[in-house]
Amino acid sequence: MIITLLVTIAAMFLIQTLLGMGQVKNFNKYYSEMRKEGKVSIGRSKGLIRTGVVLLISIDQKARIKKVKRMQGLTVFTRFKDLNGLEGQHLLKIDEQSLNQFDRFTVKAIIDAQHVYRIVQAGGEPPKPKSPLQSVLQVFKRKEEVNS
Repeated sequence: MIITLLVTIAAMFLIQTLLGMGQVKNFNKYYSEMRKEGKVSIGRSKGLIRTGVVLLISIDQKARIKKVKRMQGLTVFTRFKDLNGLEGQHLLKIDEQSLNQFDRFTVKAIIDAQHVYRIVQAGGEPPKPKSPLQSVLQVFKRKEEVNS
């Protein structure tokens, strides 16, 4: 009984890993294609339970948006799709009306892409995203600091 359970867990882990690798391959494919055309800013909005969003924003030399690809969803089956409505706008000066047409997770990813672009333009390196475990531990650390 226990061996069957362990084998099942191992098989599920292996399938999850393979599907995750497929998603990374999809990301690399679109990033490489867009990178050939110029600069690409990446924006993320990620959560443990809610939907996650990854944006690839292709920009020209003047930071005008040429093309946007969005991957949004909860599962490893999510793939990139075109996101229309931002073409021709300056990455750092997207008007409020354009942002209002998107859900809050996409808007958060756009703001993250703007932030990453500013950091890179200033010669810095964007911060690495925290792992889910680091996020959970940070919550407990904050609670501990508040109680102290």
